[in-house]
Amino acid sequence: MTNMTATRLFNEALERREKLGVEQALSFVQEHGDPNDARQMNLLYALTAAAGRADEAFALLSEAVTEKGFWYPAEYLLEDEDLESLRGREGFAELADLCGKREEAALANAAPGLTVLEQSKDASGVAAGQPETATSVRPTLLVLHGDQENERDTEAFWKSAQELGWNVGLIRSSQIRFSDAYGWDDIDLGAAELREHLETLRGIAGEEAFIVLGAFSTGAEVALNAVLHDEFPADGLIFVSSWLDDAAEWAEALDRLEERKPRSLWIAGAEDDEGRESSRVLTQALQERGRKARLKVVEDLGHDYPDDFSIRLAEGLNWIAQDSGK
Repeated sequence: MTNMTATRLFNEALERREKLGVEQALSFVQEHGDPNDARQMNLLYALTAAAGRADEAFALLSEAVTEKGFWYPAEYLLEDEDLESLRGREGFAELADLCGKREEAALANAAPGLTVLEQSKDASGVAAGQPETATSVRPTLLVLHGDQENERDTEAFWKSAQELGWNVGLIRSSQIRFSDAYGWDDIDLGAAELREHLETLRGIAGEEAFIVLGAFSTGAEVALNAVLHDEFPADGLIFVSSWLDDAAEWAEALDRLEERKPRSLWIAGAEDDEGRESSRVLTQALQERGRKARLKVVEDLGHDYPDDFSIRLAEGLNWIAQDSGK
């Protein structure tokens, strides 16, 4: 299985637990998980505890916190049902207290992050997927991660745009959940941070740079919020497995586009009911307003990236860049 991100591992483990039981889910995580990733370590010790292996689970939790320096929300450690068998153990309260202190420090020092992958040195002239007149400015793809993810997760899937001549900006939310895991609970804050990143990127790509917003899952809601309520100047949108709290409400808000006409590509899994339906509602609403929007439903795919995403990304960027006028 390629690009085994924490999100992909979690989704697969959850499905196996529901269909095959906790032991099968645990075996899968033990085989494919990365013990140096805090989120995957969390999945490992939680499933181990749920499987009735309290001694092993406590050892894994202790390793994660004391040896690897990870932290998890104290409230989660004290209340999650899977961890019930661990709470009476000697040393558990100390681990929870240490996590609580790390959590407090992390929240106090929380800040957004931006990693820029500049155009490939080999990309010259007008590369595939660039606006036709992009020789004077550098097109930029700005990407938002999903829930409980970070910029490293998005890099695995979106970095191929570099070879097409695009700068790729990987955004990390300031809203930290636990070690390595960030979310978008406050979408207004997310939009404000996105605006700040735009100013940074303009210094790299130029004031008139062609900007496309890419997002996975909950990142799509932040991107839409920025475009519709902060008038973020996006020339195009590429959303994968979009998660929207109220798709109908977002569809109504599309009137705020006014004269702006960004093209949008929506990719959703046939097995991802919420993501597929949200994408369908927004695509249809955009088309009804005269905007160019495409929905690609991928068979046998859940809430995830398709295996051929790099090809779909190249095709999407090329389509969005057509008739750009820049």
